[in-house]
Amino acid sequence: MDITQLKCFIAVAQTLSFTEAARRNGMTQPGISHHINELEKQVGTRLFIRSNRSVEMTAAGKEFLPYAVDIVKTAEKAVFRLRQVESGAVGHVSVSAVSTSSAIVSKCLSAFYKKHPNILVDISFTSGNAQMFTLSENKFDFYFVLLDYIPAGRTFDYIVTHEDHLVVIMPKDHPCANEPLDFNKLKDEPFITFDESEGPALYAQIMNICKFYGYTPQIVNRYDRAEAVLLSVGAGLGISIIPRALCDVFYADNVAIKPITGVDTKRTYVLAWRTPLRSPTSELFLETAKALFSPEDDSEKA
Repeated sequence: MDITQLKCFIAVAQTLSFTEAARRNGMTQPGISHHINELEKQVGTRLFIRSNRSVEMTAAGKEFLPYAVDIVKTAEKAVFRLRQVESGAVGHVSVSAVSTSSAIVSKCLSAFYKKHPNILVDISFTSGNAQMFTLSENKFDFYFVLLDYIPAGRTFDYIVTHEDHLVVIMPKDHPCANEPLDFNKLKDEPFITFDESEGPALYAQIMNICKFYGYTPQIVNRYDRAEAVLLSVGAGLGISIIPRALCDVFYADNVAIKPITGVDTKRTYVLAWRTPLRSPTSELFLETAKALFSPEDDSEKA
């Protein structure tokens, strides 16, 4: 049994005419008769009663008709869906991101959904250390990640999405909250930071800044979550150095934010992917991202 046979059967059933069914399907009348005969052999019963003057459906034919219609419709839907997937019109894209890229991810998703509303984007937020593992495991199509996390020697390509800077945060009612930042005044302050195992690159950068200013942080607690750092500082338990973007992602109304000058505090974030891309939908996602984050690249390629 095949789709052509079913289409021939449906046409004869609807018209009760082999001649009209042949016209509808662009076949000869003998061709229609052949397909019906083969179908009847396969289902093991007659579907039509034929005479020189008329065609009638048998009881079995009438019972079989709605199933045949459903099968043909389902097959046509399946083919249409596959063509959409192949063209990138439908499907899904998987994305892994660090929380400091939340605003950028939101911007990219908004632009993408406006162009491709039928493509689902699966998003997973991870910490810095976990992000390094996901990069090595090849579990996602795209990664919004710190540039430092891109593995050396791997087949990754990337575009820069944004830059962030480290800042000092302290309770809003801290005596130094409204003064220019002076690390000498903070040398005896309890210091709250991130667990080194969760973000080794961030931890190292924080320690390098402290070293540059001759400041030895009095670490009283380490957390694996940014929310815990911000909440602890806001509650007056100490000060910290964190990426500025985290103050926008999590609750930070109770902290004062102090820019750090005189030392490199920059953190470069990228959208990374393995080459070659794995699907047409991934191509469309990358096209949207490039238009947002590196439009000059598109103009050069045009």
